[in-house]
Amino acid sequence: MEDSDKGNILSELLEINLVRKQIIKHIPSFSDMNNLVDVCKFVRCDFEKEKIERSMFLNSDSQDITITYKDEYDRASGVPGWSDLKFKKDSCSENRLNIVKTFFGETLLCGNRVEYFINLSIKKWKEKGRMSFIKKLVKELNLNCATRKDVKNLEFGFGKNIGYIVLYALNLMKHDSITRISLPVNCFTCPPYKYNMINGNIFNGFPNLTELSLIYPFHRSYYYDFIHHRDTFEKFAQQFSTVKNPTIIFNFLNHDDAMKTDGLFEIINILTKYNVKIKFNITIYCPRFDFNCGICKNLMGFCLPIKQYITTATSKILYHRQILHSIEIMETFENLCELHLKVILPLSNGNYMFSYNQKPGHMGLKKLSNLKNVKIEFSRGIYWQYSDIFNSFYPFFEIICSMMPRSVEVLQLIRVLDINDATAKMITKYMPNIKFLNIECLSYKESDGLDNFTKLECLTSFEYCPIKIPKTLKVLAFKHRKYPSRSDGLIFTDNLIKSHYEKFTKRITENGDNELRYILFNGIHHWHLFKSAIQEYFCPYYYL
Repeated sequence: MEDSDKGNILSELLEINLVRKQIIKHIPSFSDMNNLVDVCKFVRCDFEKEKIERSMFLNSDSQDITITYKDEYDRASGVPGWSDLKFKKDSCSENRLNIVKTFFGETLLCGNRVEYFINLSIKKWKEKGRMSFIKKLVKELNLNCATRKDVKNLEFGFGKNIGYIVLYALNLMKHDSITRISLPVNCFTCPPYKYNMINGNIFNGFPNLTELSLIYPFHRSYYYDFIHHRDTFEKFAQQFSTVKNPTIIFNFLNHDDAMKTDGLFEIINILTKYNVKIKFNITIYCPRFDFNCGICKNLMGFCLPIKQYITTATSKILYHRQILHSIEIMETFENLCELHLKVILPLSNGNYMFSYNQKPGHMGLKKLSNLKNVKIEFSRGIYWQYSDIFNSFYPFFEIICSMMPRSVEVLQLIRVLDINDATAKMITKYMPNIKFLNIECLSYKESDGLDNFTKLECLTSFEYCPIKIPKTLKVLAFKHRKYPSRSDGLIFTDNLIKSHYEKFTKRITENGDNELRYILFNGIHHWHLFKSAIQEYFCPYYYL
């Protein structure tokens, strides 16, 4: 029988309602259904018209690898070798992986990443038997288990003096889906002879890898050590340059924690030599109000020479004048792609310092056409019902929005006040191209406020569910507390759920102890795209 004939027979069977429902009943997750319709496109229409519901499991995949003495080792016998050491099981991680193996439903990997922390609980050891031990370590990491086959981000942390062990492990690891690896910079700061037994390209086992993210482990001296060991780093940077579209990201830089500018340019020159793209993720914070203080001068001196490499910026705002202060610095970052503003309201003595005569205008970041992702996060104090915060919030919020470019497509609003029609119109006046909105607000005051987002495709909402959703929406994800934080806020009702259910044929639900989570969508063949956004914004990484 020809394949086309088989396909026709299967297609005819799927048109039978009972047969179709029985097939769907035995498919655990929407990811599996997505894979099926990608391979057998003729079943797509039959699956799309079915109302399907699955449960969700949020998996925060963090595994501790503790290395300690074997039980039979005599500690009085001297310095141990690798063969004298063993791994201590992480029972929490093991239990989570076992749940994922047997879970019938959709598993959402928080942050779409797996994190390993390797802790060596001894101070001295002999290098004898290292390679045999590394092979056991790779087996213990268990990256290739079925439950981790789709993970995109791989992150490592570790204790002192064992950074080189991670590079040895990477040399033996393989994974087809990993696109980013995150490493502390002290992976490259051990004595050079420690790396002598690494053979070949340590990144060859990751065919889809494009990004290497370097993180400083909370101590500025590591970046200075990094400069002194730049020859070691260059060796691995050359290896990394062989991946497709190689990009190295330096995370959480500021003028206090990072290398001096001369040191930075030494690293930049190395990466430029091998055609590796460079991105800096920096933090901007100055507690004063003008450019005359020493901190501001140092900050400007640090940022300006590397401004073309800065793609992500975080700024902490304590007072209203600081927003202008920070924006004036960031508007020089012509390649800025992501921005996170943390607005911390000063609550002491009732002095909020929000009222002033600044009017929204054509200043700020409007010329930064690469800026696509903006997160505006207010401190928890804004939920306290003090009239001076409520009265001054919206004018200040508009000033922030007025500084943003029209290129913004992803907007995250964390702990804002009530979203009404006027506020939504104001936001879209300055940012009319929002496709993804991640919002945590007190309530939705008017039912049709979100209709102002005429290009909105994905909405994730915390605390409350919107009363009415835009017609353009493809995915709705919302979380609701079982016990409302405000008695005058939106009361979650069965009728509201049912009204949204009518618009979407696919739903994923979780009934937790204190909250309910819902994900509603149409289009199984797009679920992989939806899932990627949901894992990043709706269930971000956290420790269990």
